[in-house]
Order: sequence, then structure tokens, then C-alpha cells
Amino acid sequence: MRRLKITDKDIEKALDRIPPFPGVVARALKFLRDPASLASKVAEEVAKDPILSFEILRISNSPLYGFSRRISSLEHAIALLGIKTTESVIMAAYAKTVYDKELKFFKLKRGEISIQSFVGGYVAKEVAHDYFPDVEGVAFTSAILRNIGKLAMEYFLEKYYDEVQAELSKGKSFDKIEKELFGFSSAEISSMVIKNWQIPEEIAEVVKVYNEPSVLKDKASPIYKAAVAVHIGDRIAMMTGLGASIDSLNYSIDETIFNNTRISKSDFERYLEKTIQAYPSFIEDIKDVIGV
Repeated sequence: MRRLKITDKDIEKALDRIPPFPGVVARALKFLRDPASLASKVAEEVAKDPILSFEILRISNSPLYGFSRRISSLEHAIALLGIKTTESVIMAAYAKTVYDKELKFFKLKRGEISIQSFVGGYVAKEVAHDYFPDVEGVAFTSAILRNIGKLAMEYFLEKYYDEVQAELSKGKSFDKIEKELFGFSSAEISSMVIKNWQIPEEIAEVVKVYNEPSVLKDKASPIYKAAVAVHIGDRIAMMTGLGASIDSLNYSIDETIFNNTRISKSDFERYLEKTIQAYPSFIEDIKDVIGV
């Protein structure tokens, strides 16, 4: 396989397909990280974007968090969720608006990339809750944001579709094809974009390696634990066929996770079975969250 000649102009055009990070989100996250900030201050900032505010309340009231009574205000949501979870919900709300488009060459209709992202987030959150509770928020946010790079990679699929299809027909892992053809993967683009957004560095690191957590040397690190949860969430999202795309059957499972964590193959199968059995109520919950 020959490496394609990718120019700086190509990369610039590809990245232009990812909407800029809105100032209101950046400021809200900054307030959340300031111990002196009040929930009312964060709510006041978020309220400047009515669509984002609506999405935050939608997610806060969804089965993802399962509060017994309805949350009716941003300030109430922030107080109940706490700082770390509020960060995750804000990023999930923003990601939902970013994903609201068709990716023709990934074979994803409008809304389907949201489904794939949120199903992966849902499962990653459950895995982290069961095995790595200290990184539950990081795992959920990373899983939700893991597909941001696909918006940019769509540019390269459009331009080199035949070359990609030829390699897919050989049964190769999609991220390996991306690396060999273009020199970078969708996950690496996602990681780069997240770093540019100046949200927690750990999110970018998890997104960069979630396809192959074994590349991390420290198997006890929070990054590794979150990457494992995201890896499982991503693979299960693809196996269910919910929001399936051109690459859904072309990612392998990093089986070293079964040696390096308390998670077994049977646990993986249990999460997969649980997700499939919960259909259609599960997917209806996800669709309600993302408004599809």
C-alpha cells in the first residue's frame, strides 16, 4: 500500500469541517474549574446559548443519569450533577450539535453518528462505573467525543474513496488503513482537535489511544482505565449495528485488556448482550437524548 500525498491544504480543508469551539462552552468549562465559581455563574454563562441550554437539560433528565425528579433549570442541574459530571454533560450537549449532519462517505445518515457516539458513551460509562469509578466522567466524555475526527476524515474518504474501499475489502482494521494511507487516524484527529479546544488533556489522551489501549505502558493509570472503557463502548456500539458506518466491522478488539484488568471476555459479552437485549427501549432512550 502506498502512502497518499496529503498536503497542508488538504488538512486545513478537512479540519474546516469541524465547527469551531464556541466561546460560551469554553467560558462555562473555565468557570467550572474555578473553585470560587458558583453554579449560578456557570448557569448564567450557559444560558447565553439557548440550544446548548436545552440540550444540557435534555441529557440531565435522560436515563444516562436517572434522577428520580425532573431537573427544570440549569442551576439545579449543575448542583445535582456536580462539577465533573456537569463538564461531561456540557461536552455531550455540544457534541450532539456538532454531530447533527450526514457523513455520506462513512455511510452515516444525519443523526447516526450521534447514535454511535452516545451508545458508545452509554456503555463506556457503565463499564467505568462497574470497574473504574474514578474515571467514569472522563470515560463518558471521551467516548462521546471520540468520533469528532470523522467529520474531518470524511474529506479524505471523499477524495480517496476507492483506495480506502480496496483496503477495507482485505479485512484490515480501519484505523490501520487510515494510518497507512494518510499517516494519521480519525482518533488522532479527534485528539488534536480536543487539545486545541483546551479541555482537560486527559480526554485528548484517552481519545488518541482508545482503539489500542495496550500502547500505554502504565496499565494502572487513569488514562488506561478510561481508554479501556471507551474501547469496550466503541466496539459494542459497532457490534450492535446502531448507527453502523463503513468502518463498523473493521476494528479489532484489543484482547490484552482481558489480561490487564478485571474485565473478562464473558464480561464483554455480557455488556454486548445487555445492550442488544435492551433494544429497542435502549435505542429509543438514546434517540430521545440526542433528539433524533
